[in-house]
Amino acid sequence: MTTRQASVFVADDFTYSLNGKFNLFGVYTADIAIVADPSVANQLVFLFEIETPPDEPFESLELSVTLPGGDTRRLPLPLENFRPTSSDKIRWNLKYPLLFPTPTLRPGPIEARVIHEKGEISVVAPVIALIQRPHSSM
Repeated sequence: MTTRQASVFVADDFTYSLNGKFNLFGVYTADIAIVADPSVANQLVFLFEIETPPDEPFESLELSVTLPGGDTRRLPLPLENFRPTSSDKIRWNLKYPLLFPTPTLRPGPIEARVIHEKGEISVVAPVIALIQRPHSSM
């Protein structure tokens, strides 16, 4: 039985500081609301957190996000560039962003996945929801 797992945060913007910190701005805590179908955003950032036991290292990793309507972005991760830390001896953990520039947003679920040499991990991501603007009585 594998105990590999992954999660994702979705935000509007992202910066990376010189000391190795990720800064997410405009994090979605629930559904992504749009008022028109379709809508276009400047960008979305999907920050994946991926874990595995230290005795079951990943041989390959690829991030994948598919928006409703089928627009997909995939990002192979260069595992040879990652340096292990002391905490990786307890539980190997990687946080990595996937940038989705100028996405066309349509109502429906976002499919996020981590693809590895043994299969894939489906990740719970927000749903894009079409909301109605209140009508003015004037």
